[in-house]
Amino acid sequence: MKRISIILIIGLVLVACGEQTEPLMSLDKGAPNTVTLSNGEVVYKLDGEWSCVLKTSKFEEVEDIIKISQDGNTFVGIYMEEGPYYMSPGYGAIKGELEKNGFKSLYVNTVREGWAPATGKISENCNKIVAEPKVQGLNIKIRFKKKIRRCRLE
Repeated sequence: MKRISIILIIGLVLVACGEQTEPLMSLDKGAPNTVTLSNGEVVYKLDGEWSCVLKTSKFEEVEDIIKISQDGNTFVGIYMEEGPYYMSPGYGAIKGELEKNGFKSLYVNTVREGWAPATGKISENCNKIVAEPKVQGLNIKIRFKKKIRRCRLE
């Protein structure tokens, strides 16, 4: 009995420590962080500055700032400042196409392998993206968190 309890506790801790994402909100016309395309389809609006944290299998984390620009359902994100791994301002970081349920296609720039296809999820009402490049031998996860600008009135 004690052994089963310990196994259950370890399992719960592992689940709690995993990447947490909430389900996508309903993409209705006029919903926050969305844009309506000319064909009437509603997709997420990714425009803006994002904090980009790259986590490798060696538990190394590198943080950068990128700016995503969107035209219809296509988008591209570029680095805003000098970063590690020879990333210069203007260098591509992420690109792809959106559809109603998230990404139609997604690519991340892995530097070593260049542009690589990736799987990705959008969550927190389009304030978070988690992307994982599909490159054999490359075990990294990239988290993008939208930088929300707040102003304080005095």
